Amino acid sequence: MHRTIPKGSGPRRRRHVAGPLALVLLAETALLAAVALPARAAGPAPGGSTPTTASAAVGEEAAARLTAEARDRRVEVIGARTETTTLWANPDGSMSLETHAGPVRFRKGGAWVPVDTTLVRNADGSVSPKGHPRGLRLAGRTDAKGGDLVTLGSGERAVTLGWPGALPEPVLKGNKATYVDVMPGTDLVVEATRTGFEQFLVVKDRAAAERAATFTLPLRAKGLKATKNAADETVTFTDAATRKTVGKLPTPAMWDASRDGRGRAETNRADVDLDVRPAAKGDGYTLAVSADRRFLADEDTAYPVTIDPAIYFGTNFDTTVVNGSTADLSGEVGLRVGREWQKNEARSFISFPRNEAVTGQDVLNAELNLFATWSDTCEARSWEIWDTGVVSSATRWSTQPAWRTKARTSTVTHGSTNCGPRWISEDITSLVEEWSRIDRSVDTLGLRATDETDYTAFKIFASGDDAAHAPSILVTYETPADPVKDHVEYWNDILQQAYTEAGGAPGPLARAGAMMHGAIYDAANSAKCAEGPARCLGDPYLVKATASNGALPDINSAIDHAAFDVLRAVFPGQNFDTAIANARSTIPAAVTAEQRAAGTSVGQQAAAAMLNARQSDGSTAVVPYPGSQTPGHWRPTDAEPAATPGWGLVKPFALTSGSQFRPAGPGGHTTMSGLLASSAYATQVNEVKSLGRADSTTRTADQTQAALFWANDLNGTYKPPGQLFEHTQTLARQRNLTVTANAKLFALVAFSMADAGIAAWDAKYQTDIDLWRPESAIRLDGDGNAATTADPNWQPLSQDNQGGHFSPAFPAYVSGHATFGGAWAKAMEQWFGTDAISFTGTTDDPHAKGVTRTFPSFSAAAEENAVARVWLGVHYRWDGTEGVATGTKVASHVAATKLKANSAAGWVKYEALHNLGGCDALGKRLVSEHRWTAYQCVAVDPVTTPDHVLYVK
Repeated sequence: MHRTIPKGSGPRRRRHVAGPLALVLLAETALLAAVALPARAAGPAPGGSTPTTASAAVGEEAAARLTAEARDRRVEVIGARTETTTLWANPDGSMSLETHAGPVRFRKGGAWVPVDTTLVRNADGSVSPKGHPRGLRLAGRTDAKGGDLVTLGSGERAVTLGWPGALPEPVLKGNKATYVDVMPGTDLVVEATRTGFEQFLVVKDRAAAERAATFTLPLRAKGLKATKNAADETVTFTDAATRKTVGKLPTPAMWDASRDGRGRAETNRADVDLDVRPAAKGDGYTLAVSADRRFLADEDTAYPVTIDPAIYFGTNFDTTVVNGSTADLSGEVGLRVGREWQKNEARSFISFPRNEAVTGQDVLNAELNLFATWSDTCEARSWEIWDTGVVSSATRWSTQPAWRTKARTSTVTHGSTNCGPRWISEDITSLVEEWSRIDRSVDTLGLRATDETDYTAFKIFASGDDAAHAPSILVTYETPADPVKDHVEYWNDILQQAYTEAGGAPGPLARAGAMMHGAIYDAANSAKCAEGPARCLGDPYLVKATASNGALPDINSAIDHAAFDVLRAVFPGQNFDTAIANARSTIPAAVTAEQRAAGTSVGQQAAAAMLNARQSDGSTAVVPYPGSQTPGHWRPTDAEPAATPGWGLVKPFALTSGSQFRPAGPGGHTTMSGLLASSAYATQVNEVKSLGRADSTTRTADQTQAALFWANDLNGTYKPPGQLFEHTQTLARQRNLTVTANAKLFALVAFSMADAGIAAWDAKYQTDIDLWRPESAIRLDGDGNAATTADPNWQPLSQDNQGGHFSPAFPAYVSGHATFGGAWAKAMEQWFGTDAISFTGTTDDPHAKGVTRTFPSFSAAAEENAVARVWLGVHYRWDGTEGVATGTKVASHVAATKLKANSAAGWVKYEALHNLGGCDALGKRLVSEHRWTAYQCVAVDPVTTPDHVLYVK
């Protein structure tokens, strides 16, 4: 993601199968679950939220992404909340949307309030949930006249179910209210759900059966028309004005207290007749319930018996179909999968209306969370998740939609006695990716057993009607480019601009990069460590700074001031005031003044530590080096004096000295006489003579392009370190690295290149073989090797801005370009854990403007960089191969000794995450960013929540 800152310069519950008597406010389309980004168009948000403009929503998301990246943790986009969806910005710039099949919050007094179905008594004696989106209210004690049992909503949208008799004071337990003995031997039970309520008559003994066999309930609801469907004993409720279906009465049922051979209750069932008649007065109805008397009287029926006619108002998006059954099961709180003991096979469907924003999204991962309420065994039994066609309350076994694509096969099994009910999470990324590529209004997934003849594979999952365990989908997707990128990348751009203005040899430039990125790392690490030891990026390089004001440091402020202070000290002739002002202007408004000040403080401390550490590192020492007229030794070309001849003596950032990985000499030769007399020397001179000459006819067009692509020798370019920093930034964007990852990666790359430069200059100047450039070797006759012949008119391909050919003003062995490249490639390989990552790089050389080249790996880029110096006519082949080898050793040492990951003897708690997928994603990121070496996700309590805790070590 490329973003730019403007440059300034057995079942626990007894009712998993029967449909609930659930009344939900009419036409509540806000209950639709969506697997997409909430709509950004202006208009009222679901659940009565305040209208939000599209620009404001996009702006809030952008700010949330910045804040998440800065704080290294996900941040909720509050303005995107709906009753059923929650949107988060993630530290890596992606977004995550979780959608529940039922509401998890609602608007009250202008604020979002969590749904809490726990029933409490009110001052007037009535009963209501602690937090309910539809204003549910239950009766307290009533007299013999009876009255309203349950009221849902208010005013024109209120639905009321009555009870024709006295009601005792209800016994409350959680979301359940039990009215004991409303009829002799019969209890009335009402349970609050997320969107309404459920009501049951529990007939406790056979003696009470006749009295409870038939009863009527008054139902008041304005503007409704009820139509009975004789084929399946369902009733459809439509809005009289709009004629839209707003509710239904699924096929009613009753069941006894027995258990089948597998131990599951609610399997001994019978039908319940129910009729809906217009009330004698008003606009209501009478629900006439008739239980199956033969079932009640059967001597095998185990009491108590539950009689459960069901009414559901609202739009339902999940259902079960059973082979041979014509019943409407869309109101059930359980989704059946597989072949039930001594019954036919069942399949279930869950639908999610598509928000158009999901179409075309780059889906990174998607996770389906289901609550497993029952399984016939604890043994792993395979079941599947499919993409299917659309379903409705009319869907039956014989009218199933097409089963299109199998997205997931799982053997996770829970719900039986020894592996009780719990949340499970399944990866459905492939399914949601497929959905995102198709433009349609509803996406539906199907659940089925792999072997539908196997009774032990039978399972039940909670449906969207379940009060506490509604299914949800968590989707993480990539976002369009933000107008602002992370501050590490920003200051890397400023550094490269400084390179182009400063010019000079690459060693000092690489040192400046290491100082800036090293200070940035210490600043960022200090900011993260302030949140707790587990949050550190790893070992500090020089200092772990603290802020005196006690506030948590803003990481971006820390980065900004670390970079700013180092750059203005290293490049005193350049002005970075606009750069720091632009950077500070992009810090999210949510960051307080105290946090900014704390960040500024730790950034300044990190910069001061770096500047102090490098104050006497030998970088300013003047070391004369006139060269030699003796054949083989370096001599000036074009009257240019030797550049930075003492750089090999500069104090390294990680090495013990510049000579720590000194190569043995060109081809192993340690004396100039032996080298010049060797056949390998002649071979290499003749190779560059042919391929590297300005007017070569043996060099291919691609080799010419590569030679100029990697050149960057001229002042006004960002030189070799700058080009490799640009490649690092390209990979960082390509891999969507976070600001914390970039802080560590760029520091490791910078240290590796700075020490590679010192090691290369040690080999160039501090050894007995300060090898002359090919330009000198080919033009002059004097090496004494019979296999070489002089050509005084030979010119290298390398050229300046005026077209004049030249050679860089320092010895050939080893190649600085190659040593930088080898160090860079090894640092990148160690960071990403593999060499085989393809990327496309750019160049700043004026003779290759606009040229890009694609490489299959880091090492391939380094190898081409090295040999390109032969094609450019300024190096021999061993300058490159042995330079790459030296750089590789340098980078390996840097990674092994500096900025190492955190470590602990045992597991350390890092963070509580909502779902397993989110926990795994964060754990993998912390390991990939080399902040910790291992992680594990531990379920908090899978019986009550899909939450996990991330532990690291």
